[in-house]
This record gives sequence, structure tokens and C-alpha cells, in this order.
Amino acid sequence: MSGFLRVSGLRAKFSLTVLAVVLYRLGQNLPSPGVDVRALRAAADAAVRDDRFYGLIDMLSGGGLLRLSVLGLGVFPYVAASVVVQLLVVTVPRMRALAAAGGAGAARIQRYVRILAVVMGALMGTAVAVAAAKGRLPGGDVLAGSGVGTVLAPAGAMTAGTLVTTWLMRLISSRGLGDGLAVLFFVQLAAVFPDLLWRVRQEEGTGAFAATTAAVLVSVLLVIVAVLVLDRAERRVPIQYARRMIGVRRFGGAATYVPLRLDHAGLVPAFTMLALLHLPGLAARLWPGGGRPDGLWTSPDQGSVWFMVVLFVSVAVLSVLSSAGAVDPARVADRLKREGAFVPGIRPGRPTADYLGYVRLRVTAGTPFVLGLVAVLPSAALALAGDQPFVTGTCVLLLAGAGLRTAGRIADRWGQHI
Repeated sequence: MSGFLRVSGLRAKFSLTVLAVVLYRLGQNLPSPGVDVRALRAAADAAVRDDRFYGLIDMLSGGGLLRLSVLGLGVFPYVAASVVVQLLVVTVPRMRALAAAGGAGAARIQRYVRILAVVMGALMGTAVAVAAAKGRLPGGDVLAGSGVGTVLAPAGAMTAGTLVTTWLMRLISSRGLGDGLAVLFFVQLAAVFPDLLWRVRQEEGTGAFAATTAAVLVSVLLVIVAVLVLDRAERRVPIQYARRMIGVRRFGGAATYVPLRLDHAGLVPAFTMLALLHLPGLAARLWPGGGRPDGLWTSPDQGSVWFMVVLFVSVAVLSVLSSAGAVDPARVADRLKREGAFVPGIRPGRPTADYLGYVRLRVTAGTPFVLGLVAVLPSAALALAGDQPFVTGTCVLLLAGAGLRTAGRIADRWGQHI
């Protein structure tokens, strides 16, 4: 580590990343204007203790959303915008062509994501502020008034907070260490995870705490192994460049390969479906007259077989949809033909596209099932250990996924210095 920090430029990147993380955590603890801080903090702490669903919201937002902090929405507006744009890339031909346009197209898509993230932040911030004004958040009337200005103040603060969060993510990705989204997500999860384990010890006792800790360690290890295998493994289809004679010299003839990865979606389908499956429960608590009905959708039990089956199937389906547009065999075959390259034993053009599609289908056939198992693994392990995995299982999955993405990005760029 000391040698890593002595490398020219890395110390500045490390310092910038740490500064961005500190600013992010300060923003997640900075209350929005017009909020009764003491009443809201006490009510939020009580809600987290008494209701595991509110504990899940508190964990996912880094402890900021229930306290109406400026950066309380965290990275979720950006994640929601990324998922929407990714689905548009798969389904809309114009967006698909833009994604295939190289660096310029990717930069334009990222710009769309950032703009949509701010719009999502405005919608989410307004919804939370309206719910607080109507007394639907823990603590009842936590805003100093009920007028339009009282609602606009926290909504505007959280919208501006989304803009700041997006800027911090971009700053870390371009001038810091690691992927900005993964770094900030990992930080906000790691900030609340120790308190989550300590609460298990206080509520369940030392024996349950030991079993939960063992289940967490086993789950993290298995998730890491599965994600690393899926992320690093690839099928290399050999290709050969045609030889050309220019004068008396021979050019070309080099051999290389087309990499076909096992997985392109990562843990994004698991993150997305966990959020969607818990969205009805959040709506039931915030919607006027919604109350707190019990049931699979409004108060899901992550330890139940039905929840795990639904999560497994939905993650598998979403992973197939997310990976559908990652590699276009027809476009790859056309590029190889224009460059004078071919797959040995396969004719250029349509036969090459059919062959690449066949290989891709066989290589990625089992990936959705593995991702589905990874999604339900932490909850299943914690249920077997005797813990209620409503919050802990989700946190283990997200923490392992974000940590792996951060470590992988740093290792790819600076691994030779570590």
C-alpha cells in the first residue's frame, strides 16, 4: 500500500477520492431546510428499530432518507436513470445505434443518464417531501408548516443533492480511484452495516449474532467467487486476418480473438429487482390511507420461499434482457468482414454472425441461473442461520457487489503498483 501511494499521481487520486467520500457522507447527514431535526431523528431511529422495512430504507440510503438529509436520496436516482437508459438502448433502435457509435455515442448516453438522474431526483425528492408534509413519514409532522414553500424547500434541497451526488460520482470516475457509483454506494452501505450487526446482537443475543456473522462471511465469500468467475470468464473465438501482398512485402495474417463474456449485467439485475419488489411496501407506507398491510408485496419476507422464487425468476429474466444488446453478432461479423478478418472454417458475413450468435447463446445460457442464485444466496444463508434476513441479506449482497466493482476497477487500472 505504501508503494501504491508513492506512485506519481496516485496519491492525488487517492486524496481526491477520500475528500469526495467525506463530502458525500457529510451531505447525507446534513438536514434539509424546514425540517424539525430532533423530532425527525428520534422518530427515524425508532422506526428503524421497530420496522425492518424502514431499516431497509435506512440501510439503502446510508441513513439519510428517513432523516430528510440533502443527499438522502443517495445514488438511487442515478441507478434508476441508468436502468431506464439501458432498457432504452436494448429496445429503441436509435439508442442502440448511438451505443454502437463508439466513444462519442457512449459519452452522449452518459449525458442522458445524468440529466435523467436529476429529473428522477426531483420526482423522488418531491414525493418524499409531500409524504413528510402529510405526516406519512416516521414522526408525523416533521416539517415546520404545511404550505407549498415548506414542501419545495426539502424537495429542492434533495434535487440539488442529486446533482451534487452525480457530480461526485463523475469526479471520482474521471479523476479519482475506482468507479464513482460503486465507491459511493459501498461507502453508504459500509457506514450503516456495523450498526445493523450490532442491532442483531442486542435483539437476538450472542448466539444469534455469531450465527449471523458466520452466515454473512460465508455469503460474502460465495458471492465474491461467483461474481469474479462470471466477470472474468470469457469464451475466446479465434479470428484470422487475411494476408496481403504489397510489392514484395507480405502484410496481415495475424491471429487474434473475439471475447464473448459470460456476463455483461453484473449484479445490476439483483439490485434493480430488490428495489422493485420493495417499492409497493414503500408506497403502502407513504400513500394516504395506505397503512401497513401485511403480505408478500407490501411487507415482503426475504426468508420465505415465495419471495426467493420470485426474486430468482425476476433476476434471471432481467439479466437476459440486460445482456441482450451487449454483443450484436451481426455488427461484429460486419466489422470483421470490413477489416479482412474471418473465423477459421466459417465463411464471412451471415455465417459468421450465425456462428457468433450460437456460441454466445451456449456460453451465456447458464448465467441467468447463476445470477438468480447469487441474488437469493445471502437471504437463504441467513434464514438457515436463524436470522430474519429482511435487511441483512440485502445489505450483504449489495455490499459485496459494490466492493467487488470498486476493487476490480482499481485493480484493472493500478494493479501493477499494488
